[in-house]
Amino acid sequence: MKDKNELNNITSQEPDITNPEIVQEVINTMGLGIRRSAKDILVYLIPQLQKQQILKSSDPIIHLRVSGDGRNVGRKIKHVMVTFMILNHENRHHHADYHYTVALYPGTEKYDTLKFMLSLFINELKSFKENGLEVSGILWKFELYFSSDWKFLAICLGLNGPTANYFCPWCCCSKNQIGDLNKNWCIEKSIDQLITNYNEINGHINPPLFSMIPIENIIFDELHALLRITDRLWELMLAEIQENGLFNDLTRSVILGEMQRLKVSFHFWEDEKSHIWKYTSLMGDDKKTVLQFFNLKLLFKPSRAELIRKLWDGFYELYCALRNKNTDPAQLKQQSLEWLSLFLTPSQGNPSRPKIYVRGLYMPNQITPYMHALVYHGWELLEKHKRWGFKAFSCSAVEKKNHNQVSTFFRKTLKNGGDLLKRKSAIQEIIEYENRSLYFNYNVLSKSPKVKRIRIK
Repeated sequence: MKDKNELNNITSQEPDITNPEIVQEVINTMGLGIRRSAKDILVYLIPQLQKQQILKSSDPIIHLRVSGDGRNVGRKIKHVMVTFMILNHENRHHHADYHYTVALYPGTEKYDTLKFMLSLFINELKSFKENGLEVSGILWKFELYFSSDWKFLAICLGLNGPTANYFCPWCCCSKNQIGDLNKNWCIEKSIDQLITNYNEINGHINPPLFSMIPIENIIFDELHALLRITDRLWELMLAEIQENGLFNDLTRSVILGEMQRLKVSFHFWEDEKSHIWKYTSLMGDDKKTVLQFFNLKLLFKPSRAELIRKLWDGFYELYCALRNKNTDPAQLKQQSLEWLSLFLTPSQGNPSRPKIYVRGLYMPNQITPYMHALVYHGWELLEKHKRWGFKAFSCSAVEKKNHNQVSTFFRKTLKNGGDLLKRKSAIQEIIEYENRSLYFNYNVLSKSPKVKRIRIK
């Protein structure tokens, strides 16, 4: 799948439902979630994948990746979905139909709700890990992985959110230490520690939900890393313009003109109440375009523009290296540390003497959790999972699947309406539709003969 398609799968978090009647109908069915058995799905899939030589009895190990995501379906309606996919099926890593839904419910991403809704799935994963799964006389063993955006990952790991003092799923770095270049952070937590003593490990408030998945098999989503770090770089650039007192009509006009050149949809507007200028959130592939091609020399002096451009280009190169399975992890580590050092470039000279003062870049408290994960844990996770590479754990297909389910809600369900005696929840209809899609993905139906048209005069 091309990068552009992957980026465009990250859709807006604006609600897709605005019709008040539909909103009320869905609210009336809140709490009606659907669970599917991963075991039943695998019992159906494994023989099909054997026929295609994707799974082989000579190497009876299934590499199974778990993912999850929440989505705003409407202003008062949210859905949460949990999926799994089989990494052995390498040419389908980024295809939404091959990420199989095991839980879908209306509500928000909360620990207790996920724990209840995933109880069946969690027990199945434990059984897969401990006992394997026998299908057609072959005992299949399992290697389990987990990947999602930061919020969902933290909840499932029983960790505080990214704004907490102790934020990292893999190490014990605190916000006070996040910019210390002398620290060599590495994966230091273990799932066994979290199971038995989670309340003694800084930042953890609950035991992990997926206790059968090792910490080193929990991978951050590289696509969200690109999007969120790009957001931060763009915000810091605009903040500098505002600090210099140059955020005026002329500057806004220059930015809009450059966005038009890049064919990026972007607008400024002034909030009526606060009189604060706001701007369009960059979406999907637009972020990548701005990161690569925005002409910073239109807004800054040449030396300043070159420094910021070096930072932006360095991040994009780092992102591309992370996605490349052939990247040397040791080289990636060095490249990552050099980029973070550039981000933290200190100022030189006295600000009161502008002629000899050289402004640096950014402060340690402006480093984000995704930056920390990319710099300190990206190379390490790449080293451990070189067989698959970081692209295999991208959540673009999960986001796309979420989007497809919203489309299914509108096009192929009764939106929780219909005959009162035969009524099904929209979520049940969505899952039934996925069951049919699963069947047709692995069964080629014979083509029906063409209907002959007879013209009667």
